[in-house]
Amino acid sequence: MEQISDALLLIAGVIGLALVYVVLVLRTRNQVQPEAAAVPPNAIIVDGSNVMHWGGDPSLQVLTGVINRITDLDLTPIVVFDSSVGYRLMGRYLHGNAMATLIGLPAAHIYVVHKGVVADEVILDLAQDNGLKVVSNDRFRDWSVQFPLVKTKGRMMRGTWKGGNVVWAKR
Repeated sequence: MEQISDALLLIAGVIGLALVYVVLVLRTRNQVQPEAAAVPPNAIIVDGSNVMHWGGDPSLQVLTGVINRITDLDLTPIVVFDSSVGYRLMGRYLHGNAMATLIGLPAAHIYVVHKGVVADEVILDLAQDNGLKVVSNDRFRDWSVQFPLVKTKGRMMRGTWKGGNVVWAKR
């Protein structure tokens, strides 16, 4: 039996680690998307990364205040965030379960997109596929050809946070 050189062992180890990495990346990219889950009939999509700025700087208080107001309207918020939401609110990465705990919603109603994924597309795709309204001040102009719903009157709910309350924009 021939002796295997240290260089060959190192190469085999690197190849093995690369394969494990590829499998893990593919698994996380194939996680269940919010559009695959059952969407309640009274659902509304919330652009969480936009809403948390309604009072100025990113704020958990503003975000939860807007979400509470939405639930007061007997709507079920499905909140979609950019991957950077945790860094903006807490200075570190936060996954969907952690965000759900912070804002008091079921984890099934929260989605933090993966790094490199555009949250706007997920928001609009989910809204279009399910006939839902979107809560956001984003005009989504870059998406109006692919998602005509952004120009449809009444599909977008805009607002601001003033004096501890949501002020909805007139349609």
